[in-house]
Amino acid sequence: MDDAELLRRERRAAREELVRKRSRDDEQTGPATTGSRLPLMPDRDDKFLRLALMSVDELELHVERLDRDLVDLENGFDEIEE
Repeated sequence: MDDAELLRRERRAAREELVRKRSRDDEQTGPATTGSRLPLMPDRDDKFLRLALMSVDELELHVERLDRDLVDLENGFDEIEE
């Protein structure tokens, strides 16, 4: 698997974690619901469990960084020139 694919997978996992956290926050502050509900997102990818430790703000920032890294990688930018 190449670097671009790894970045895409991590970005997807970070976005899924954001959805989990936001839906959990909505459930805690919103009206009580009754009945069972299917999980909104699939199980977490074990490679990205560290994302579960991040706050919503940290996840949003991380997704932005991954987006920039992916664009840089696709444009041939590998490392910072000094």
